[in-house]
Amino acid sequence: MSRRFTIGERDGKWTLIDAEGQSFYSLGVNCVTYQIGEDMEMKLAAKYGGAGWFGRWAEGKYEAIRSLGFNTLAAWHMPYYRTKPMPKTVEARMSRHAPMVNGGWAGPGGAYGFPDVFDPVFEVSAHRAVVEILYNQPGSLAGDETLIGWYTDNELHWWGSGGQWGDNDPGKSANDTGLVDDYIRLSAERPGKKAWVAFLQERYGTIEALNEQWGAEYTAFDDLLWLRELRANKALLAADKLAFLRKIAEMYFGVTSRVLRQYDATHLNLGCRMVGTGTPEVVFEAAKDVVDVFTFNFYSFDLPEAWLERVHRLTGKPQMITEFSFAAGKEAGFDLVTNGAQKTLVRNQTRRGECYRSFVLRTAELPFMVGTHWFALYDYTARNGLIGNYGLYDREDNLWAEFAEAVRQTHDELRRTVRKG
Repeated sequence: MSRRFTIGERDGKWTLIDAEGQSFYSLGVNCVTYQIGEDMEMKLAAKYGGAGWFGRWAEGKYEAIRSLGFNTLAAWHMPYYRTKPMPKTVEARMSRHAPMVNGGWAGPGGAYGFPDVFDPVFEVSAHRAVVEILYNQPGSLAGDETLIGWYTDNELHWWGSGGQWGDNDPGKSANDTGLVDDYIRLSAERPGKKAWVAFLQERYGTIEALNEQWGAEYTAFDDLLWLRELRANKALLAADKLAFLRKIAEMYFGVTSRVLRQYDATHLNLGCRMVGTGTPEVVFEAAKDVVDVFTFNFYSFDLPEAWLERVHRLTGKPQMITEFSFAAGKEAGFDLVTNGAQKTLVRNQTRRGECYRSFVLRTAELPFMVGTHWFALYDYTARNGLIGNYGLYDREDNLWAEFAEAVRQTHDELRRTVRKG
């Protein structure tokens, strides 16, 4: 079967190309669901007429996002929509069952961390995750011509647990090896720690050679299995860590790509939804031969254009913004805002609309961009988790009308001027 969506360059810009050969610029909504951190079922059942309410709610939201000019059901939409003709993207979350090397952050469905890619369970996890989403949910996504592609994971912290993801300036994260420090801190029996020591043994050959280069006094490579802090020449250790980070990335993208293609060879590999500008460059170098479209989640007012252009030069692949948002605070009824919207807080719905227009139109002007996906359908309400004015709709299921109209006008303007395909 040929792919439903492919990628290509037309008129000097990258684009998604549908089965009819038409250019497609993806304008999506994440989380087309009512699971927002509080129980919504009773409220929605009352609003949408009791028995059969779910179907009426779901159809209404589908038509509503279409009327606003969105053309894609982005990540984490409800399986109900699998039969809809609107193009869609799906996160497989292939690391979900794997042992982790750090704690990551708490997200939908549990805690996210970075997987121990050298543990055999990581590949088992990838298989299990794809089987679950392909065969244990409604519809057959492998043969779905409306599926643009798969995200292998979401917001893996390639800079490690001690790092900080950037907004517009990656700073030292271009070569940050904090993730390797997490591997080094693993206990001696963990596969990731054994992989680190085996890497050093292959790199140096003998413990005497390592000692000479590092200025250390180890008796055997096995000494390094139980050490979490190392005596080593700083410059050489930094180079060793960077080379091992490349091996981590090669393993991650090699396994996820191979497993994904075993079950589905027809849709695009959309990568792991990297967050901010914190991903080191060696990760992109390792991924460029298997990822079709690099995907990024940004919570900032301006695009880090110089960095994105650098990534495009490194990879030669198009990119898509798969999360962004602007949120009002007290004006929208929130005295607390968490996660990304803390960095994109604005005064009111007018400003939300202005920021949306600026962000979307500027992104579409970049020749290597193929879409933007808004986060999210609803505001979020979990005071111990995700909370804030993220939504097109509020917690009472009311459309933020002023903001939504600005969204609709932005999409109309984009199709008239910037992206006509």
